[in-house]
Formats: sequence, C-alpha cells, structure tokens
Amino acid sequence: MRILYIDHYAGSPTLGMEYRPHAMATEWAGMGAETVLLAGTHSHLRKKNFPDAKPLEPVEIDGVEFRFIRNRAYDGNGIGRVLSMADFVGRGWLAARRIAREVRPDAVIASSTYPFDTYLAQRIAKASGALLVHEIHDLWPLTPIELGGHSPKHPLMWAMAQAEKSAYRNSDAVVSILPNAEPHVRSLGIVTPVIPIPNGIESDAPHEPAPEAFASQVEDLHERGRAVIGYAGGMTNANAMDDFVSAMALIRDEPVTALLLGDGLYRTDLEKQARDSGAHVIFAGSIPKSQVHEALKLCDALYIGSKTSPLYTFGVSANKIFDYMATGVPVINAFASEHSPMVYAGSTIRARGEDPADIARAIREAVALPAEERTRLGELSVAWVREHHAMPVLARQFLDVLGGRF
Repeated sequence: MRILYIDHYAGSPTLGMEYRPHAMATEWAGMGAETVLLAGTHSHLRKKNFPDAKPLEPVEIDGVEFRFIRNRAYDGNGIGRVLSMADFVGRGWLAARRIAREVRPDAVIASSTYPFDTYLAQRIAKASGALLVHEIHDLWPLTPIELGGHSPKHPLMWAMAQAEKSAYRNSDAVVSILPNAEPHVRSLGIVTPVIPIPNGIESDAPHEPAPEAFASQVEDLHERGRAVIGYAGGMTNANAMDDFVSAMALIRDEPVTALLLGDGLYRTDLEKQARDSGAHVIFAGSIPKSQVHEALKLCDALYIGSKTSPLYTFGVSANKIFDYMATGVPVINAFASEHSPMVYAGSTIRARGEDPADIARAIREAVALPAEERTRLGELSVAWVREHHAMPVLARQFLDVLGGRF
C-alpha cells in the first residue's frame, strides 16, 4: 500500500513537532506500507524549516520520504499564518495531478490542524482513485471560537466551517485523535464512519538521563524532606498553570515544592504570581524532549490540568498525558474532561479543574500515598498506555482503516 499523508506541519524526531505523521509512517514501513509526507516548507512548530527546498521533490528525513509545498514564513496567529495556510492549500491544489501521478497513493490522509487541506486532499484522491481519510486533531472552527473568542460569523470561521463539513462528508472515513468526536460529526448531519485513534507513545523511544541540574534540585529537595510535584509543558492559560500556582500557595506552609519544566507566554506572570503568593514553585526552564521522561520519574507526583471548556466534551489526547502516564509516577489530574486516557485507566488522583482548593487537596493526597498505592497507580497507568497507546498498536488500527476495514 502507498499512503500520502498531508500535514502542513509534519515534523520528525530531528525536525521537531508534529511527530505523529512521521511516527505512523515509520511503523507502517515495518508493516509493508510506503508513506510520503506532504508538508509545508515553513511551520511554526518545527525546529528546522526548508525555505530552499525544491517544491514536491522527494527528500528523505529520518527514514521517511517528505515532499514540500512552498509556503511563506510567519510568526504568531495573525494574517501571516492565514496566508501561509492559503499558500499550502492553494499550491497543493494546483499541483494535485502531479502529486497523484508521482506518488500514486492508494490512500490519502488530510491531517493538518486546520480543515482547508481537505480541498487538495480530495483533488488528489479523485485523481488517483485513492481512499480518502480525514484526520481530526482539534475541532476547527470550534476550537478558535471557544478558546480564542472568535465569532462564528467571522469570515474565516465561516470558511473553516464549510471546509470542515466538506471534509467529513466527502471522506471515506474520519479518524479522530479525540476519543469522543463522533457526536460532533453527527450533529452536522454527516454519517461518515468515525474511528477514534488517539495519540500515543513510541514504546522503544530512547530516554536520556535527566539533566544533572534538575536531578540535583530534586535530590536537594528530598534531602530537605520536601515532596516534589513535577510538570512538563507549556506555561499557558489553557493548561491552567495559574490555578496550580494558586493551589501551591494554599499549601506554602507544607513541605511540598513544585518543579516546572517548560516555557511559554505566561511564564513571567506565573513567576510573579508565585513570588507574590509565597508558593514554593521553581521554574526550571525547558529541556530536550528525550530527557523529560527520566526527569519526571524523579518526582513524587505530576500535575496536569486545563481550563473548563465545552470542547473537552469531545475528549483529550494530548501527548503530555501519555508521557506522564508512561513514567509510572502518580498523576494529579485536573483536566476538565471525562473522556481522557487518565479517566479510562482509573489511575490518577482527580481534582476539579479551575479549583485551586481541590487541586491543593489532591496534591496532599498524592504526597501522602502509601508506597503500595503509588505502585498500584503507576502500574495501572503504564499498562494502559502500553495496551492502548503504544504506537505500533495505533498504527495497525490506522492501517486497517486505510485498507477499508472500518
């Protein structure tokens, strides 16, 4: 089988995010399928971009064939990013027949975060007689409407809504990273099969030792009799880090310290909040992804949370969730969704989202866990991830869909 995987932002282990298309392609190669990743020359998520790449010429990166569509560079979420989307979709649409002729796909996947790539995917699938699958990452335009405050009547939101409906209606199947997206698709009057295939982890991915400075910080805190609550991820409003700092302030007189890995727009504000409130929070900065697993394993518990939103009705599948669960460290789950692997596994300490007092209660509970219960929760998490979220398992499920078995 030959697969064309369209993702404007596709990356790889050396390029950076997004990782999923490359991880799937790598697994599929071991199952006898060939994959071509069609990506943009510029992505705000990648560590490396390709402004000088020859359009649509094959380039092997980390063992997978990429082909690039030229799109302008941009910063942030303004008009530049919108025009860059237009470059990718428009130039891809114009080159659809060439792509179909050269790649000769049996299956085409439209997988960019935004839904406009369905138009070029539909054109390529039609020209090649291929099966067409639309992959949902986030629900657009619902995500920018709910989280970004945009009006549904905004021209861009309206255009996205039309593209979204076209994607669902004209695909042979819809694969959703979100576990509960089917009710949303059905609410639009569309009957296309929806198959949930969440994010996951590469079970054989190498883990490097935690940074020496981080390990020394944890060791010092433990020697002083303090428990360590870890976090790795963006310092963003969506991750409810202000609520976590508020919770830490409520227990500032108790022997607990939070060690936060990552960066983001709100880091300066969070640092000020911690100083002003007396919360014992250390901002340790960013570290390579390959070191995160071993760094988190040094902690006594881990925190993950979110703001409340109707979006979370459809579930969550953030990579961070699986990274946390795979450590075997107890997780304080303040994510405002009943549809997440943490809930399904029954292996976390629940707290109400946006409720610092209840998050503080969960921190105390996590710190006080008997050794046997810590081990039990950790083993539950690790077993769930291995059974349901190991990349070989997910890749086989996806390949079955691409083979028309749904």
